[in-house]
Amino acid sequence: ATLETITRFAAIIRAMQVTACYPIATAAVRRAKNGADFYRPAEDILGMPIQILSQQDEANYVSRGLTLNIPDADGLVADLGGGSIEIVQLDKGVATHGISHNFGHLSDVDEADVLKAFQNTDWLAACKAKRLYGVGGSFRAFGAAFFHRVSYPLAVLHGTKIKADFVRGMCDEFTSVTPNLDGVPISRRNSMPIAAKIVRALLQESGVEQLVVSGTSIRDGVIAINELNDAQRADFLLAISQEIAEASNRFAGVSEALNLLLQPLVQINPTAAFSRLVEVACNLVEICWQEHSDMRGDLAARRILGLPVNCMTHKERVWLGVALYHRYVGTKQNKPRPAELEALLGERHRAQAITVGLALRFALIFTAGTKNYLQDIRLELDDSMITLHVNKAARPLFDAACARRFNALAESAGRQPQVVFCEDHDAA
Repeated sequence: ATLETITRFAAIIRAMQVTACYPIATAAVRRAKNGADFYRPAEDILGMPIQILSQQDEANYVSRGLTLNIPDADGLVADLGGGSIEIVQLDKGVATHGISHNFGHLSDVDEADVLKAFQNTDWLAACKAKRLYGVGGSFRAFGAAFFHRVSYPLAVLHGTKIKADFVRGMCDEFTSVTPNLDGVPISRRNSMPIAAKIVRALLQESGVEQLVVSGTSIRDGVIAINELNDAQRADFLLAISQEIAEASNRFAGVSEALNLLLQPLVQINPTAAFSRLVEVACNLVEICWQEHSDMRGDLAARRILGLPVNCMTHKERVWLGVALYHRYVGTKQNKPRPAELEALLGERHRAQAITVGLALRFALIFTAGTKNYLQDIRLELDDSMITLHVNKAARPLFDAACARRFNALAESAGRQPQVVFCEDHDAA
């Protein structure tokens, strides 16, 4: 059956004219006595060699895939497969230890033997990790079951954080005589009791306080190492948002000009994290310009909430969703709005997202979304006032509607509005 699946994918690869392909095999093939009986026919089908990863290579790819999307990950990474579990210690994104054990969620294994194997890994408890980053379908099943039990407000598994005690409680439910598997995907229910025993033993020995469900896999690491450049690896969210800007923006250079214009707003939260989110929002600013005007805010927010990437936290998704919603809707109260926007953010961060959204809305409507006019205005911010400097060339664009939008921005920022009309180049 596996070779049939590979035959299917080989046909798809040819049809898509894929120019770069990186077939790999992990622990199941590496440890199998008859592994060559599988991978050699597979190589013939694919027409290319398959790289049989060492334990060290496998751990490296798994950890690189995680840190591509969570650069500051600190703690333990566990990739639970059918026949093995790879565990890596990360110190602020850098792998320091790694080990692979020969059991997984499809193994016939006693929990006592699993616990003993973990106890024989001396660094596992000694590293005193606070977080466990769970990679693989079994951990995502834990996330799905968690969603079911607590009515979580954002249906994105990657980045879901669950307290260790809650995970232990689910493990107990999954391993009871009559298991409670509510919320667990049907395809995972048969193997979930074994997975729960392994996870419970890992929690016991490591002493972690929190499980972070990861949507990444070894494939992310393969892509990170072989396909991405240094800038993309340094900030994957920023790189992806730049790609979206190139595909969706009506005019070239607008995102960069917007980010420059909005830099004074960073004073409301002078942190690198806030500045980064402002830049990402500038890149995503035209994500729904082709949609119906009555629906743009709702659709833009949903696009952000459901963006198929793993390089955002849940709070970042909601923050960007709020910002892009108000970029399209402004302060109107009668427009459709995703319920998810009401969750996760504190009052201060929500207010800052709204301010950024209103700034984007004002700037784009005032300048008709053109780079040249964006370069003819400048914002200035102090403790009590937000000032808009307008060059002579852009003066005809400033009408009553623009004044109203600028006033809304000022109110959101907690400042008094002021507009200064300048001679050419004075605003820049």
